[in-house]
Amino acid sequence: MAREKHSILFATKNPGKLAEFKEAFSKLSTDYEIVSFRDLTYDIPDCGETGTTFGENARLKVCNARQYLRGADKNLIVVGDDSGMRISCLNGEPGVYTRRWNGSEMTDGEIITYCLDKMRGVNDRSAEYVTYFAVLTPDDDIAIINGENRGIILEHPRCRSLLPGLPFRALFFIPELSLMFHEVREFSVEERKGYILGHEQAIQQIITYLDKKSAEDLPEN
Repeated sequence: MAREKHSILFATKNPGKLAEFKEAFSKLSTDYEIVSFRDLTYDIPDCGETGTTFGENARLKVCNARQYLRGADKNLIVVGDDSGMRISCLNGEPGVYTRRWNGSEMTDGEIITYCLDKMRGVNDRSAEYVTYFAVLTPDDDIAIINGENRGIILEHPRCRSLLPGLPFRALFFIPELSLMFHEVREFSVEERKGYILGHEQAIQQIITYLDKKSAEDLPEN
């Protein structure tokens, strides 16, 4: 995979997460090329998300990807993330266990149904969406960067907001803007009354970190 500029391998097989990361990153910087596992000519084995925190899982993902990179791909910057919802009335559930919330692997639809069933009749629907990124550079430095936003869980899913791999996209609402969380990014900061997305804030921190590293010693891809 010969490339003319620094490339970032986003370590996920989740198409929804990849699409959102590419979109958010491209709005903040065009100095890096975002590539995925599909751009490699070989397979990267799945990473077990065995961490007890979002940060630990993000770190596991980048370390797993790095150990299987071959040849010039070892010069790729690897970024991994783990994100999820912490729901107040459920004592922070599902946290890092979104996909295995009920004890077994769940589909997007099952997660949505399970969440709404657990919250049926609950008035306090406040929740916090948390994202942690791990950034692994070719010199084996790892940075952990995070962002978060507060909102509420709707009583019924917004079907038009569904995106494969992102079940809470159809449930997480920002009352002060009267928008679904994912809709906020469609507006400028001025249009959204200064509201800052934790996801965007974290990505900006990634860019700042990589720009500094690039000025120092990152090898070209």
